[in-house]
Amino acid sequence: MRLASRVAIYFVAWSVLALAPRSLAQVYQGKELVKAELLADANAIVPGKPFTIGLLLRMAPGWHTYWAFSGDAGLPTELKWKLPSGWKVGEIQWPIPLKTIDPGDIETYGYENEVLLMQETPQLELPVSTTSQQANSEVFARYRRLLPQNWPESNAAKANWSRIGRDLRLKVTSETLANHAALDFFPLPEQGIVVGHPTIESRNRNEVVFRIPIESSEKNLSSIAGLIVYSQHPNGEDRAAWQISAAPTVAATSSAPARGIFTFLLFGFLGGIILNLMPCVLPVISLKIFGFIQQAGQSRRKILRSGIAFAAGIFAWFVGLALLLVVLKGAGRDVTWGGFQFTNAYFVLTLSVIVLVFALNL
Repeated sequence: MRLASRVAIYFVAWSVLALAPRSLAQVYQGKELVKAELLADANAIVPGKPFTIGLLLRMAPGWHTYWAFSGDAGLPTELKWKLPSGWKVGEIQWPIPLKTIDPGDIETYGYENEVLLMQETPQLELPVSTTSQQANSEVFARYRRLLPQNWPESNAAKANWSRIGRDLRLKVTSETLANHAALDFFPLPEQGIVVGHPTIESRNRNEVVFRIPIESSEKNLSSIAGLIVYSQHPNGEDRAAWQISAAPTVAATSSAPARGIFTFLLFGFLGGIILNLMPCVLPVISLKIFGFIQQAGQSRRKILRSGIAFAAGIFAWFVGLALLLVVLKGAGRDVTWGGFQFTNAYFVLTLSVIVLVFALNL
């Protein structure tokens, strides 16, 4: 089961200065799925000294929330703060996630049971808080140990990227790898880049080669950011990770002629012909054709009107879908044509009604 991944926390001035823990919960059908608690790593605010705030999420068994890259399903957890004027928070400090493989070979990256998402505040010239509150140093220390480390300096570890066709290959060489049985690469691609499931292509004592399929059309992509995760067991409590950054992508000039709109229209037409010949579509098209044949003895005006109405209905439907996507995207929603929408009960209900109405129309 999955947990809604957007969390809005309204962090008002007095609660910051007091550093008092504040909690809320997400409840579904009377069951508390997740409890969120606001924590700080300091007893009081010291002017000019940054401090860390964190959102502690405790999830019900079987439920989880997602990492910065959620994988094949879900959405990354997002924290929205309502802060006093002049206040800022840094980026989320993501602990090393767990890798989950669900039925259907669906890989996701996230957290279960409990996770602390930390963000650091910059130096602020503010009065010292007069409210004393016990700092949650133990909780912060536990999750700071799970934060990824920067790439090792000097020659402690080496990374080399290469690309063959649509696959990236990352070769990592380090003596540290020899002491850990479980190795993995967790990708952190930029927006618009679609990656497949990373696998280990080869491994010896202190060297491993990861294969990362690239499913987007970016031909100049030569590397992606991510984590090199190592532990004694997959998803082990002892897991650690190195952060690896992506090399800047250099745009290459191409001598190939650009395809015009008519080329894409031709490809779209050919694709539509192939789709209409598929076993799941051809019977429905045949029923409509038989309906037109039954109108052979009627007036040409009525036949023309019926054909125009049929074509107009198709165009209106797809234009409506396109407008709906534009509106949802403009509102900041993450919508795609992928299968994640089928995890939404309202989407499944709406689709069932549409299919029922379509079946009655036959």
